[in-house]
Amino acid sequence: MRQKIAPTWSPVARFSVALACVLAVTALALGGLTAYLIGRYVEDETVTFTQDAVAGHFGTVFQNSVFQRPLTAAEEQSLEQTVVFHFSIYSVVATRFYAPDGTIVFSYDDDEIGRRLDLVENPSLAAALAGQRVATNRSIVADVRYARPGFTYTEATTPADDHAGHGVTLSSPDVRSVDTLESWVPVLSNGEVIGAVTVWRDVEPLNAALWNMQAGIGLIIAAAAMLLWLTLRGVYTRSSKQIVAQSAALREALAETERTYDATLAALSSALDVRDTETEGHARRVVRYMELIAEGLQVPTEQHATLRRGALLHDIGKIGVPDHILRKPGPLTENEWYTMKTHPDLGAKIIANVPFLEAVAVIIRAHHERWDGNGYPEGLAGDQIPLGARIFAVADSFDAMTSDRPYRRGRPLDEALAEIERCAGTQFDPQVATAFLAVPLPRIEAIHANAPFGLRLVRAAAS
Repeated sequence: MRQKIAPTWSPVARFSVALACVLAVTALALGGLTAYLIGRYVEDETVTFTQDAVAGHFGTVFQNSVFQRPLTAAEEQSLEQTVVFHFSIYSVVATRFYAPDGTIVFSYDDDEIGRRLDLVENPSLAAALAGQRVATNRSIVADVRYARPGFTYTEATTPADDHAGHGVTLSSPDVRSVDTLESWVPVLSNGEVIGAVTVWRDVEPLNAALWNMQAGIGLIIAAAAMLLWLTLRGVYTRSSKQIVAQSAALREALAETERTYDATLAALSSALDVRDTETEGHARRVVRYMELIAEGLQVPTEQHATLRRGALLHDIGKIGVPDHILRKPGPLTENEWYTMKTHPDLGAKIIANVPFLEAVAVIIRAHHERWDGNGYPEGLAGDQIPLGARIFAVADSFDAMTSDRPYRRGRPLDEALAEIERCAGTQFDPQVATAFLAVPLPRIEAIHANAPFGLRLVRAAAS
């Protein structure tokens, strides 16, 4: 059953979604905080203004006697007209005046006058009589006509049933549930509290205006967040395209540089072949054998370039070997062999100062080391030998065994493979040898077909 591959998002898509989430959260937080602060400010200002307005009307407009003795019917009617006139300016739909003992001495609802409230059960009243101002939001049933400037006491009592204050008469369309600001204000005379007043101010218009203000600010913040999202997304998109284009150009430049490096190394390897005619094409064949072994060992692809360069340059140290030794057709003397054995160390020193060939220099220096420690120049053993050098040892030995030399013919492939197997664990890394022996024979034959056969022997016979 074929598995469905989940679609992957492009960097621009991921950035757009992440930016949208961040801006959305920020906009919600900013909008919520702004709405809260504006609401608190408006509420505090409304409370302060209402309390100051109510307190300011006492002393000069309202007589202090209202808190000291019962009023006559005429005084009560006159007071109600005055109170309605002044308080309607602030949208007050109901009010009560309290004597110092908590007795209601004035109300829009006549039935409430004379009722005494328990100060323990009414902490807001107790606070007002103690000289403190208290305010809270509350819904009450009231006659909203009291909040209209110009409304008179006579209109309120015609018919009498409509004079409900904050009572329960709901037959009139003007008597309804109202969202109010309930404010408790102490009444002062000569610096002393002589009573208290509570008013219920209709704040529904203020709440509506506040909601519109908050909604407008929210829309502005949302629009700003959207504009910022579009701007930042555009900047990121353009920057991403530019970075991708520059990255592609850089990759192409690096690839071209690497091709140039490799072409230069191949040319240098060919130059070595020209000088050391007995190993014509040897380095190129070793490179291909190494690639087969690296494939079997699952060596990361990014390391293959180092292996190829190591194979191409493994004999670069022979530049320092005199021609009479390097091109000698017969066996070398002990002194000549000593000179020949210096070429790994010399080759590593030649390229050691080339930055991109530092890892290659390690392979060149160790390419004649043996798994059992009997190699040269340092006598390294086992895993002390770099992996590239261990791979090279198998590939190099196999090509040397199967290629013709002036003093001998190359060995058949099956004999060379048997020799690789026999020397595993002594000369060669067993794992590397096993990986090479597992390579299909046709692939080895395709590489071996390019090795020189009998050419030098023919030349030697002709000379």
